Amino acid sequence: MEPIKVKHVVSFLLFLCLARICTSSPVGKKHFVLVHGAWNWYKMTNLLTSIGHNVTALDLAAAGINPNQVQQLYSLSDYVEPLIEFVESLPLMERVILVGHSVGGAAISTAMERFPEKIFAAVFANALMLGPTLPYLTVFNKSIRQVRSRPYIKPGFATMDDQSKSAR
Repeated sequence: MEPIKVKHVVSFLLFLCLARICTSSPVGKKHFVLVHGAWNWYKMTNLLTSIGHNVTALDLAAAGINPNQVQQLYSLSDYVEPLIEFVESLPLMERVILVGHSVGGAAISTAMERFPEKIFAAVFANALMLGPTLPYLTVFNKSIRQVRSRPYIKPGFATMDDQSKSAR
């Protein structure tokens, strides 16, 4: 399928999922937290706010307007810290709908594990969905091995492991 068609199909499927969440729950506005991967949310933000919902589009560490630099990130926990801080700061009874794209899926998985009482629903839009038997490092290291196998990638691109924490 052509890239532009894939983008439209993904956008349409995401819209259908969000529309289902909006109409299947009790009447009232919802709070959507949109977490990027390699995508921006301006169209979805406009759509959701136009029908009365609250929307927060977060930039994870070292992305968008977040001031951290990629050299300051040593783990997935460092990367998702802005989302964790945001969910932690929510009022006691507020529950949000998390929407993650690409690696944003790993971020919302982490938030779901830490704060299940604050999550109303989660939408994984072409996103990495982690679980107890699929840790992030397994996925990351496999993708790095695939990248290294390509002839146009410079040698020396390293994988993450437990030793990377000692580099701090």
